Amino acid sequence: MSKNNSLLYFFKQFPDEKSCRKYLEERKWGNNPVCPHCGSSQKIYRYKDDKTFKCACCNKQFKVTTKTIYENSNIPLQKWFLTFYLISLSKKGISSIELSKTLDITQKSAWYLLHKIRYMLQHNDSDNQLKGIVECDETYFGGKKKGKRGRGSENKTPIFGAVQRKGRLSISPVKDTKRKTLEPIIHKVIKENTHIMSDEWHAYRKLDSNYEHSVVKHRIKEYVRGDVHTNTIEGAWSHLKRSLMGTYHRPSKEHLDKYCAEFQFNYNTRNNSPEIKFRKTIDKNNIRIKYKDIT
Repeated sequence: MSKNNSLLYFFKQFPDEKSCRKYLEERKWGNNPVCPHCGSSQKIYRYKDDKTFKCACCNKQFKVTTKTIYENSNIPLQKWFLTFYLISLSKKGISSIELSKTLDITQKSAWYLLHKIRYMLQHNDSDNQLKGIVECDETYFGGKKKGKRGRGSENKTPIFGAVQRKGRLSISPVKDTKRKTLEPIIHKVIKENTHIMSDEWHAYRKLDSNYEHSVVKHRIKEYVRGDVHTNTIEGAWSHLKRSLMGTYHRPSKEHLDKYCAEFQFNYNTRNNSPEIKFRKTIDKNNIRIKYKDIT
């Protein structure tokens, strides 16, 4: 990969299946193949087909794609890589219709491919807690009926978010915005004694015992008080909704968590070059995903 971000450059780097497989082997193993069945790196034999290995310890065969997102996939490795590359270049995501045309596959296959990637991103996220100054807020998405906006909206799914200023974002759909729902999430994703900034929603009122907590009072039209505000997370909500509405055209509630995971990954790699973002995506591939996990 290089700073050159053109598709022509991609195909120069990955002209065929062999080049993709070699790159994957290097990223995953370096010069020492490791058996995915028993974890041994001793006495690993490569077959003449150049892609199948056998472990002398457990006597099982494997490939670099064994127990990864690619296992049992009918989609060529080059098309997987091209999808990762397109995601790395895109700031707003890519729709299954657009991807199906680019890869010359059916829209259904493109949809399933993208959802496997989103599931991978969702289940391979960093466990590092947010710290420093962290803004917390909720937003609402979906719903077919017009009506009340904001908290208490009918037919809409609440999404909770926390963002470290000049740092990482953590978002996920939640069943409601009650204190008993949000507090455990806050304690999980935000380091204790962090300075949290929020509005006056009652779910945040008990945070003072574990965190430094500053409140901006939206009800009296106070939006900024010195450095106390939630403008960063509200900006993230704006980008999220443009992506969900514009690129994905109102995804279903059933899959909203995966779309949030993709947006979170894009936000958290926003300062990375496409090359680094591509590598980070490749390095998350060691997860086996079944059809039932998606549907």
